[in-house]
Amino acid sequence: EEGRVSPYRLATHLSMAFILYTGLVNTGMGLSTRAKVLADPSRFVETAKLLNHVPLRLKGAAMGVASLVGLTAFSGAFVAGNHAGMVYDEFPTMGGQWIPDDLVNPYIQPLWKNVFEHDTMVQWNHRVLAMTTLASVTALYAASRRVPLPPNARLAANAMLAMSGVQVSLGISTLLLHVPVPLASAHQMGSLTLLTLSLWFVHTLLPLPLKVAASSAG
Repeated sequence: EEGRVSPYRLATHLSMAFILYTGLVNTGMGLSTRAKVLADPSRFVETAKLLNHVPLRLKGAAMGVASLVGLTAFSGAFVAGNHAGMVYDEFPTMGGQWIPDDLVNPYIQPLWKNVFEHDTMVQWNHRVLAMTTLASVTALYAASRRVPLPPNARLAANAMLAMSGVQVSLGISTLLLHVPVPLASAHQMGSLTLLTLSLWFVHTLLPLPLKVAASSAG
């Protein structure tokens, strides 16, 4: 018999893992930056000046994109749990349609459960979220190019844009090739990598603890 895991339990397990991972990454980056600033505050004076002029809208957009990356990964857990990658192995349409006729299964009651249990809607949702994420990352990258940023922030933005393209390519390839396990695993790792890069970009926009460094020196 083929073993199956409840999509709800799978998504909950993945979400808890990603939340824990996010906390660890944010804590690690914060401690690393603090240690570097405390070791030699003079190196970060110019960087701090640049960060003081980063628009709040850009910071908010970066946080929003990171959240969207996490939400898209969350929806991917339902794709895996429902084996939704096995239906409509084509892209960009589904059965030659942008919105397939069987998007909602009337036999699944209440109807809202289609979002989590009907393979067609689960895959469609993941597609929409994935393309929205790609568009959002691209827009965020374009917005970041209009703002003077420190080199590490620029690098993070570049890496995030590149990885979003890789991740979408992995997802499409996984679908077209009927979900081979190695490619599906690479796609899952890609979501974690993209999340990491989006968290890194958010971190590079945060103010530096120069006041703490100054008080420590004093």
